[in-house]
Amino acid sequence: MLRHILLCLALCLPPLSVFSQENYRAGTLPQFNLNYKLGKDYKLNTKLESRQIFSEKEADKLASHNLRYERTDLAVILSKKISVDNTFGAGYMIRRGDGKFTHRLIQQLTNVRKMESLRMAHRFVADETFSAGEPVEFRLRYRLGLEKALNGRSIDPKEFYSKFTNEYLGILADGSPDLEIRGAFSIGYNATDANKVELGVEYRVNEFNESVRAQQFWITVAWFISL
Repeated sequence: MLRHILLCLALCLPPLSVFSQENYRAGTLPQFNLNYKLGKDYKLNTKLESRQIFSEKEADKLASHNLRYERTDLAVILSKKISVDNTFGAGYMIRRGDGKFTHRLIQQLTNVRKMESLRMAHRFVADETFSAGEPVEFRLRYRLGLEKALNGRSIDPKEFYSKFTNEYLGILADGSPDLEIRGAFSIGYNATDANKVELGVEYRVNEFNESVRAQQFWITVAWFISL
């Protein structure tokens, strides 16, 4: 148990070689999720997320290691269970950052399968992002998520678990395509079936169409509540 937590904390700190890269960002990514059941098959998810950067560098510029706030996102998604394993959802996100608001429409399909000692989730998402003075951005996303109990075969109350996600995003804006790849690992604590927290690290890379790829390193902290 302890070694899993120490491993997660160690991964949260990017190696020193990262800071010699030409284009990167490193910071914290706290998140709060509230899930509310609406009847038998409907659920409303509200997610509040913010980003703070403590180190960054762009090509041909000096690195900065000053802590700064970047943005805050608020997303609301209404989902409906359409079969035993599948859920369809649609929602809206508003973002405040750089002194302006950004709006996003979201459509998603989620498939969740519970195995003997593993929970596997596939999520397919399409979204459209609108911001004043910017071209509309279209994205197609696929994410694979795995959860496993660190004690026994199921994630019971007052027990720890591990979580891994791998996501691929195809991006199109103003006729210019791009690809973003994300990988995340975290350790979670299931306080109760309706209250859990996760601490982890996430890595992102994009701008494959540029000579220098952009990298992101995030320390993630997430709190999930279900009502």
